[in-house]
This record gives sequence, structure tokens and C-alpha cells, in this order.
Amino acid sequence: MSIKNTFFTFFFILVVVIIVLFGYPANITTAYAANQGQKIIQTYGEAELTAPADLAKISLAIETRSSSANEAVEENARLANKVLEALLDYGLPEDNIKTSSYRLYSYRERQETNSGTEQEQVYYQATNEMLISTTQLDTVGEIIDLAVKAGANNINYINFELSDPQELMLQALKMATKQARRKAEAIAEGADETIQQLYSIREERTSYTPFRLEDTMLKREMIASVAPTPISPEAVIIRASVMAEFSF
Repeated sequence: MSIKNTFFTFFFILVVVIIVLFGYPANITTAYAANQGQKIIQTYGEAELTAPADLAKISLAIETRSSSANEAVEENARLANKVLEALLDYGLPEDNIKTSSYRLYSYRERQETNSGTEQEQVYYQATNEMLISTTQLDTVGEIIDLAVKAGANNINYINFELSDPQELMLQALKMATKQARRKAEAIAEGADETIQQLYSIREERTSYTPFRLEDTMLKREMIASVAPTPISPEAVIIRASVMAEFSF
């Protein structure tokens, strides 16, 4: 046997061993299916669910400013402690109140003096942002009012979320997969064909979007009522989508 024939024999045996051990690669399977006359329908399935939120996260801030950095920091600390004490006295667990960020920066303002000239004044602003979590959604308005009375002067946003969205996200994926199959069946029926089997499928996207009240919306709510701030959360949205291929 020549060296050339020996090489090809060895190469053929090696390929057979790889296929036996690891199976056909996806592209070989696809090519084989095409050679056997199988045809593919590709469809996109999507689903959207809504669910009531069971968790609220309130982002608020204490902002103080002064021409002295020390004064801005000290006043901020005093107000932040008052807000924290008020929230703890209300019954919120300490673990549900977090400092999400703290900033101190300077800026300049031009001011007119008594003599009519302008001069530049340096100010310092300290900002302490808190993130408050609660599962008692009907108390969100009371918590905001309490924090504002204690010294918080900026409500950044309120997020209404799901404490555990995984089960609903899986449900949305199932619905998206079923829709992809129904679409494929409709296409096949329109072409007088019949779906044979699922050929491939992949997840395109799975997500959920909390309902958020922004700062401007909150101010509108607070201005509209002198009673405890009314907060009415909307539903949380869960979305899923898949791409599927079916042979016929």
C-alpha cells in the first residue's frame, strides 16, 4: 500500500472515530437534512405578560449646599440622620434602607454685589442618596411624606418590581415557543404541507420592565394632593421571544 493510500485510510478512520465519539456537528446534520429533501420554516415567537408588582424601591436624596464644604457636609449628615431615624421609627427594617451614593462637589455662581459689580462665589453641594425597599406597597406614599418632612428634598424615582420574576419569565418563554410553532403550522398549512419536527430553537430575549415613577411625575402627584401622597403602581411587564426552525 502506498504512503498516499495509507494516509487517506488513516484520515477516514479518524473522521469515523470523531463522529462516533462526538456525534455529527450541527452543520453536517443540516447538510444531511438538505440532501434528504427536508425543508425548513423559520418563525419568530414572542409573548408579553403583565403582573402586579410586589416590591417597591424608593430612591430619595438629601441635598445641602453652602459656601463652606464642612457646613454642607455637616448639615447633610444631620438631615440624613433625621430621615433615617424617622424611617426606622416608622417600622422599616434597617436592612431595607441603603445609602446608594454620596457626592460632594463645588460649583461657581456669578453674583451681583451692592456696588453693581459682579463677583464669583464658590459653593459646595453634598448629596446623600438613599434607596428604600418595601413589600408593603400601600405605604409608599406615607414613606415618601415621612422622609420629606424629616429632611429629604429630592425624590429621584420609585420602582415597582417583582421580588422573583423567574417563574413568570419562564412562562413567557413557553408562550413564545408555542406561538412560534403555531406560526410555523399556519405557514405549512397555507402551503399544503405538514410540520414534521422542531429543527432548532434559540432564546432571543427574556426581560421584565419594572414600572417607574420619575421625579417629575412624583412632583405632579404631590402637588395634586395635600393628603398623603397618592401612589398608584401599574403592572410590571415581562417579555420573551424565541427563534425556531421546523422541518416539513
